[in-house]
Amino acid sequence: MSFAWPENIGYLLLLIPLAVILGYGVMRQLQAREALASPLMSGAIMPGPRLWVLILKKVMLFCGMGLVLFSLSGPRLTSGGRPVMRKGADLVFVLDISRSMNARDVQPDRLGQAKQEIVSISHAVKGGRRAILLFAASPLVQCPLTTDQESFDALLGMASTDLIEEQGTVFRSALELSRKLLKPETENHPESGIKGEKIVVLLSDGEDHTGDFLAEGKKMKQDGIHVFVIGVGMSSPVVIPLGAPGEGVKRDERGRAIATSFHSETLQKLAHEAGGLYFRSKAENTVNTEISARINHIEDASRWIMEPVERVPLSQYFLAAGLFFLLAETLIGRGGGKLR
Repeated sequence: MSFAWPENIGYLLLLIPLAVILGYGVMRQLQAREALASPLMSGAIMPGPRLWVLILKKVMLFCGMGLVLFSLSGPRLTSGGRPVMRKGADLVFVLDISRSMNARDVQPDRLGQAKQEIVSISHAVKGGRRAILLFAASPLVQCPLTTDQESFDALLGMASTDLIEEQGTVFRSALELSRKLLKPETENHPESGIKGEKIVVLLSDGEDHTGDFLAEGKKMKQDGIHVFVIGVGMSSPVVIPLGAPGEGVKRDERGRAIATSFHSETLQKLAHEAGGLYFRSKAENTVNTEISARINHIEDASRWIMEPVERVPLSQYFLAAGLFFLLAETLIGRGGGKLR
């Protein structure tokens, strides 16, 4: 059995407080029964068989909710297997173009350093398709997946911090869109039998204004996406230029120059949650050679995999069973008599 949406399995944890609430409800009803009548008369108020009906209703309610929550994970019955050839790699470069990437603590600036790394990696990787996703507060697909290296290079050259008006840095939305770009064909479409490895290379100075990106990193790991995170910048605070030299620097409402620092901890957390690797890019120590070698190794190491022949969705059956239990619970006679 496999799951279409394994991230939803966590909803089953809601059954723990539900079990506590249902158990507490039964105890309160039993205590109320004893408080209103002596032990000799309590049997007439709530006979033994009706007590078991009350317990049965709670069990059916618990099972019904459990089946409904389990259906949200998209259980599927898989059978058989066939060899599927992996050919090349679908490679998405996720590039931070927030204003802080204009900082010149590396030359020519952080954005220029990141673009140089991308060009070198793209030219060194064998075959496959490439895409460019730019992001600041929101993401933008600058180049869809393509095998045209010249078009890729041209579109990368046009990437600048002026392309996205809404500034700030939000990793979550960029990672979510990169997963959609790499999402394999759905089961409703015929498969060619040829699949490429899914790889994301994210380049940033580590500033994130929301901090809610770790869940997306876990989803990338669950989807089998290889993640490489490249940090660009130096640790010492540096001002953010507005454009070419001489045009001034970014300032706050009081006219004070705004400084930005490189945040390696954020990028390391992302790499860890995504099951990927973190690298630090410096002017005197570029990392494109090592990363391109690792990507080529990934392509060469996994040429054939076994894939299930059939995937039968079971969500509707678990959902129907859960609704049946919930409906049956409402139809069964009250277990608590007048005290219910």
